[in-house]
Formats: sequence, C-alpha cells, structure tokens
Amino acid sequence: MYNKIIEKVSNNKLNRTKYKVKRLKTISGLIHAVIVDIDDENSEILVALSVLEDKNKFKIL
Repeated sequence: MYNKIIEKVSNNKLNRTKYKVKRLKTISGLIHAVIVDIDDENSEILVALSVLEDKNKFKIL
C-alpha cells in the first residue's frame, strides 16, 4: 500500500483528486495511512486503512 497512487471516487470527473500514500501509522492498534494530494505535497491527511480499502470512496490506480 505504501507509495501507491489512489484516486477519490466521484461522479464528477473534475473532483477526482489523486493522492499518494506517504506512510502507514498505527494508532490505538489500528492501521492508518498518511496520504498527500499529488498536486499539493505539503498537506497531509490521516485516514483509516479501512477507508482506503472502501471501493466506494477510493480506488487504487
């Protein structure tokens, strides 16, 4: 999963933001991923790994 490119699922093709998985982090025994917008490497987002695996929210490119 590390260094993979993922895309946010959206009906609107303009809102399909692409993210890169920067690192994995364990919080309270659960695995989370730190993702960054490909166009803005300075803003990090922390999401649960289960959210990234949800095919209705993100897809791996």
